[in-house]
Amino acid sequence: MPRLAIDPDRLWSDTLTLAQIGALPAGGCDRLALTEADGAARSLLRYWFEQAGLAVSIDPIGNIFGRREGTEPGLAPVFVGSHIDTQSPGGKFDGVLGVLAGLECLRTLDRAGIATRHPIEVVNWTNEEGARFAPGLMGAAVFTGQLDLATAHASRDPAGISVAQALAQIRQLGDAPMGRPVDSYFELHIEQGDRLQQAGRTIGVVEGSEHNCFADVTCLGYNAHAQATPMGQRRNPLAAAAELITAIEAIGHRNAPVGSMGVASLRLWPNNRINIPHRVVFTYSGTHPDSVAMGAMRREITAAAAEISRRTGIAIEVEASPDRPAVDFDPGLADLVEGIAGEQGFSTMRLRSRAGHDAIRMAPWCPTQMIFIPCKDGISHSEYEDCRQDDAAAGSNVLLHALLARANRAG
Repeated sequence: MPRLAIDPDRLWSDTLTLAQIGALPAGGCDRLALTEADGAARSLLRYWFEQAGLAVSIDPIGNIFGRREGTEPGLAPVFVGSHIDTQSPGGKFDGVLGVLAGLECLRTLDRAGIATRHPIEVVNWTNEEGARFAPGLMGAAVFTGQLDLATAHASRDPAGISVAQALAQIRQLGDAPMGRPVDSYFELHIEQGDRLQQAGRTIGVVEGSEHNCFADVTCLGYNAHAQATPMGQRRNPLAAAAELITAIEAIGHRNAPVGSMGVASLRLWPNNRINIPHRVVFTYSGTHPDSVAMGAMRREITAAAAEISRRTGIAIEVEASPDRPAVDFDPGLADLVEGIAGEQGFSTMRLRSRAGHDAIRMAPWCPTQMIFIPCKDGISHSEYEDCRQDDAAAGSNVLLHALLARANRAG
């Protein structure tokens, strides 16, 4: 344990306290972005920021910043953070750990009486998960100019509520400047996979992200009575969708363990037990470190859709979103994190993130680095998401010394 170290009990207590907002019976959380539960969690976070002596501001997309001033006016801040919105259901560590670890790092510097040349700001990014409003990674994308503010404000949830309306409802529509210079960005996160656990390593030095793809698939058939219609007359898009979903899963398995592909969302109209639906919509997503292999998986899915459509008579439309290309993080910051982890006696592993994170949006804006710690069995976006207190403390101490090194560097 390094001489300058965070308070692991306080970090753990804060994490479990925040988890009581939107708590679920099996231990997880349901705090979809900009709901009343998210608003309550944001209020608690603001209270903790102010208690720690941080200057709090909120920008027009609802990103919350807690700023600890530096000793040299005019230097760009070092950012550290993640998000506190969750999936539905979600866990209590995904995103949350990165925000609260950043806060605990600044408390630790205060307790030790350590000043930094650069300001350090803890940030909670809005709607990272994308579970209520699309797209995800919204707050960081708007801050860095990769997504237009008006477009983000106009995004609506399934109930028709816009982001702008939701921000106003929970009083999180601020006016802090966006697009301002940032010296660097650090994000601590559970891995959301089992590579660290399988390798027996404590710290993941994240070199960047993998390629991600998404597409909406629409299957169109005809309404009919679910019991009385002769089988030969049926044009059931749900049956065609089931075939294609199975084919997509098979493509994912053929590309495992390096790549993945699967379906996690399904809607149909009408959705009742007596009517054959006329329309089915589902979404597939995938990841792969190689863009060529990603393209090959896409083409396999398109071919499978065409074959199923020809054979069943069901019209199948595949509307692919632009791929989210792989992003590289800063090599110098990766070396910094790896060196600090080694000095503290923690085993390390270099790897790339398969999931999307706010760091992906920050990487084009400023030098960026993520730190992963193991999560139990690689489970996340689940009530059963879990990690060890010792690992959370280890990652936070590496983060602390990385922030200190970056914020106090010469030049």
